[in-house]
Amino acid sequence: MEQQNQAILTRNLSQPIAACVFSKDDLKDLCEILQEWCSKASDEEIKHYSPLNPTPEQLNADIAALKAGFQIKVTVQGIDNETIYGTISDVFNSPRFPDQVKTLHINSESDLRNLYNWLPRNRFELLLDFTKPELFNLSLLSSRATPNASNINVSGLDSTWVSGVYGETANFIEKNRTRRRFFHRHSVYDLLLLLVGFPFAFWMAYKSSGLINRMFSGLSVFVQNGAYVCLFFLMLNAFKILFDYARWIFPIVEYKSSTDTVRKHRYILGCLVIAVFGNFLYDLLKIASTLIF
Repeated sequence: MEQQNQAILTRNLSQPIAACVFSKDDLKDLCEILQEWCSKASDEEIKHYSPLNPTPEQLNADIAALKAGFQIKVTVQGIDNETIYGTISDVFNSPRFPDQVKTLHINSESDLRNLYNWLPRNRFELLLDFTKPELFNLSLLSSRATPNASNINVSGLDSTWVSGVYGETANFIEKNRTRRRFFHRHSVYDLLLLLVGFPFAFWMAYKSSGLINRMFSGLSVFVQNGAYVCLFFLMLNAFKILFDYARWIFPIVEYKSSTDTVRKHRYILGCLVIAVFGNFLYDLLKIASTLIF
């Protein structure tokens, strides 16, 4: 095949993908939707394909190659970095499909570009990044937004096709939307630290005052005060770990697997919040009622 000169792309739409959850069936449905749009792009490509003086055999071979090139290939990587690549049916019906997906990637132009150095008139690229932030790493800055590479990028000469792919993908993602995006935004940790973390650390130091006084009763006031300061900062680090733990079990883009243990972790987090912060809120309400009445 010989690439004809094409005009500069007239339309490009892209969007990061965040705060959604997908199962294996959801991913397959999304891929099949995108394949339908690729079939339309294939028809458009063939309609505009006009090589110079082709033989009937060569023309038929080129058309067959174009149709095959628009058969999208899916790359799925598991959390252990095992990778499976192929057509939609090959990937999702494979016994090697990972139980826990790390990324899913589709580039509709890859086959045509790699095999024939052909740039299609209309194309898209989709990346779903299901990675979770690292746990128990105190060097990570919790105040930063949770890093995630998930995005959809659609380009083409046909603005109707571009808008259609982008719009239907956005609608599909919206149906799987969660309400956890705010939790992963920039500076959310700083806000929670100010409103909850510091009062909680101060409250823990107050609740431990009897124990600290008994342990360090024979020592100087400086040692006792140092124990309060150490406990205060220890509780701030515990709050950071709890915040990072919550981000880990509620990832910004989640793959829902039947073998995932995330429900157990969510149960543990819920018990911790109820047991610790429930008592904390109860004491605050008692103090507030005393001040008011």
